[in-house]
Amino acid sequence: MELQANCNEKGEKNDENIWNPLFMSADGNLQPQQQQQHVNFNFVNPWGVKNGENSNVPEEQELLINNGDENVDYRARRKSSLVVPPARAPGPNPFEYDDAKAYPNVHGQRQSQRPMFFPQQQLQQQSFNSGRFVPPGVFNPQDAQRRQSVAVVHYPQNLPNISNAPGVSTPTTAPMVSPYRRLSAYPPSTSPTTSLQPPYKQLRRDGAVATQQMVIPQMQKCTSRNDLAPTINPTPKFRRASLNSKTISPLIALTKSLITTYSLCSHDFSYQTSKNPKRVLTKPSEPKCNNGYDNINSDYILYVNDVLGTEQNRKYLVLDILGQGTFGQVVKCQNVLTKEILAVKVVKSRTEYLNQSITEAKILELLNTKVDPRNEHHFLRLHDTFIHKNHLCLVFELLSNNLYELLKQNQFHGLTIHLIRSFATQLLDSLCVLKDAKLVHCDLKPENILLCSPDKPELKIVDFGSSCEERRTIYTYIQSRFYRAPEVILGIPYSTSIDIWSLGCIVAELFLGIPIFPGSSEFNQLTRIINCLGYPPTWMMDMGKNTTKFLRKCDGNEINNGNIDKESRKYKLKTVEEYNEEYGAQEQPSKQYFKWDSLPDIISHYRISKKIKNNSVLVDQEMQDRRCLTHFLQGILNLNPLERWTPQQASMHPFITQQIFTGEWYPPGSFQSTSMTASSLSGMNTRPGNIRHPSLQDGATREFNKLRIGED
Repeated sequence: MELQANCNEKGEKNDENIWNPLFMSADGNLQPQQQQQHVNFNFVNPWGVKNGENSNVPEEQELLINNGDENVDYRARRKSSLVVPPARAPGPNPFEYDDAKAYPNVHGQRQSQRPMFFPQQQLQQQSFNSGRFVPPGVFNPQDAQRRQSVAVVHYPQNLPNISNAPGVSTPTTAPMVSPYRRLSAYPPSTSPTTSLQPPYKQLRRDGAVATQQMVIPQMQKCTSRNDLAPTINPTPKFRRASLNSKTISPLIALTKSLITTYSLCSHDFSYQTSKNPKRVLTKPSEPKCNNGYDNINSDYILYVNDVLGTEQNRKYLVLDILGQGTFGQVVKCQNVLTKEILAVKVVKSRTEYLNQSITEAKILELLNTKVDPRNEHHFLRLHDTFIHKNHLCLVFELLSNNLYELLKQNQFHGLTIHLIRSFATQLLDSLCVLKDAKLVHCDLKPENILLCSPDKPELKIVDFGSSCEERRTIYTYIQSRFYRAPEVILGIPYSTSIDIWSLGCIVAELFLGIPIFPGSSEFNQLTRIINCLGYPPTWMMDMGKNTTKFLRKCDGNEINNGNIDKESRKYKLKTVEEYNEEYGAQEQPSKQYFKWDSLPDIISHYRISKKIKNNSVLVDQEMQDRRCLTHFLQGILNLNPLERWTPQQASMHPFITQQIFTGEWYPPGSFQSTSMTASSLSGMNTRPGNIRHPSLQDGATREFNKLRIGED
């Protein structure tokens, strides 16, 4: 479960900023209608082209690829990233509202002259008779989709005034056009009061213009420091004293100090925050269980300004909700004693969730106190634990968005190689520590990797609720489907290598913007993995408890005739029809999110950023980085868990160390898989990038026997 905070602060624009582009867009006496002055509307096209031209809107990468469209440059295809909001109705006319108050007689005449229906000619003539100039087309019914926010309106400056006496001729010369943009959808009013300044306008309404003269401050040029001396006005009477200054202004007395003001006015007045109306945060909010404290899902019903931990002398004031999942809820709280903003995980009151959360608390306590006491290896910090109304509450540090939210904010476009390398380096450091401590996270995914702050590429791993010791692998149904290792799908013993597989899926998703194996079911997930990386080793399929569910054994005729891939040996993936017929499922053929199947093709043919597309030097460097990334992914996405790179080995790869990549690289202490004997190659995957683990030189059987399922 993600611990998210809605952080809206903007980061500093420096080289380490993850939002940096390097890391990541008239009155009735007017002349006849032929001499009317129209208002010109010049629309600004948001894509920078003139009206009537074909605009090339920004493109967004298509997720679903049409295999029949071979002539389109896949790396350049993008849909529009601009979302045009629906048309808004024009707001009320503030100028007509003011005229109605100041001149009720004139306003009543306008209303009486307004017909029931407005044809186009009557609408234009009525706009002049209404006492203000309205251009034809502002109220055009067929122009409802026009975006008012991008229109630049040129209004005439010299407009006639209805206050002129009858018979006074109006100028007929063409007025000058103002270049200024008016945000309102209405032209400026020509009422007698709009020509006055705001103070005079109010006095005009009160009838006090003749008796009182307003002094409007004037701008003066400062020539010396003495000119900056302000004029100190005498202190008004009846102002009470202030602790921070001499007196309290009326504005402060009626806003920030409103409670004190009420208390001074009435001794019977009393205010308590506990009496404030509380906004419910939990859905559904109907009390059903736990003496009315829980809803039907055993979630504690939370309210804003609720206080948690009162039963154990703790006070955490609930501010807002951050997330909700199957285990419970995460809320943003403030420690009343220390004023620190934290995240509190309120676990459901069911026994199964309680036991899982107790395990998470123990593992985090071990990591924070023994394994990583100095907070150097990117693990979530656990501050406190307590029980509130039969609910276990875990208090964590407050973090920012997760990596999935980061991709979502980037329109699901891939991140840059530089930022991916920074994230992968930190994750490998954490996995090295977990492997040394013999701990398996079991649920590594972008949602469980959170940024420390929104302006720096520093992250931390969260949600250790599914974690376990490597020697006590209790659960068999673990990991989110997109990031599930093949040994978990097949049902064979697993180790810390499943976290490395999840890391490979995460790194690929950060580059592509979408998951590389987006399976809709376990059968579909294994199908995508085999289509991209090939079949697992034969010994994995022989020992897997779920192998016969997804694959079938091939008869001798298929093997002799060469109708199957040599890597699959004795097994072949079932077709969708065979799987549906055998299990009564409703599987559908896999959607093709990429035009290519193999991992090298998917990485190399991914679209190139427009910023470097026209620079051949930068394009060559980008393709070299992609080849290095492909080799890195082939090592950590090895189907054989015994040959899959360890976190320590992956940390030495040129993709992480930024050393020169020559096309081949092998971890220190290992040798090329091509030098292995035929007997050792029997039943093992020899696809490029498979590197033999140094500890397997004495045989894979002895290393494999160390893995087991169940408690000791």
